[in-house]
Amino acid sequence: MENFWNEKFKNQPNLYGDAPNLYFKEKLEETLPGKIMLPGEGEGRNAIYAASKGWKVTAFDQSAIGKTRAVQRAESLGLQIDFQICDANDFPTTPNEFDMLALIYFHLPPPLSVSIYQKLLKALKPGGTLVIEGFGKDQLNYPSGGPKDIEMLYAMNELKGVFPGVKWIEEFDGILTLREGEGHLGDGHIIRLKGIKK
Repeated sequence: MENFWNEKFKNQPNLYGDAPNLYFKEKLEETLPGKIMLPGEGEGRNAIYAASKGWKVTAFDQSAIGKTRAVQRAESLGLQIDFQICDANDFPTTPNEFDMLALIYFHLPPPLSVSIYQKLLKALKPGGTLVIEGFGKDQLNYPSGGPKDIEMLYAMNELKGVFPGVKWIEEFDGILTLREGEGHLGDGHIIRLKGIKK
């Protein structure tokens, strides 16, 4: 999978654009800055935006090319991000460390997804914010990006059930038009969630 993403980013720089995900940006600006974890952060668009807003950012991804681009861009803007190269299974977590966990198009194959999502949730503080945006199962009918394996796509009730102890305060399940670089372009089936860890 590391080689898959390295090839993607090598062949298509700024695959998902420079700007942060719109839902992530909106939720970030509703929350006082603290410590944030960004798994599967790719080329760093969300990490860089969070750092620019005063958040202490920890991100990880499998792609060395993605990390290099993220860190170079952050440094050019005078920002600092802690960006680690690792598989989600190997990412070290400390319980109750982060104020926000944002899973932005962080799709994983089951049953791996359940164990990893719950591991990452443990690193979120009680009262911390969980933000999710990703593709729903009907995304297979749209050419705007995302996994081609239906098992990796989200179903709202299944996704909510993976995160015990979260009070959900926002949810969206429908069709939106994406404009995130060439990687997410056009109409797509999008699921969004915001919750607070109890």
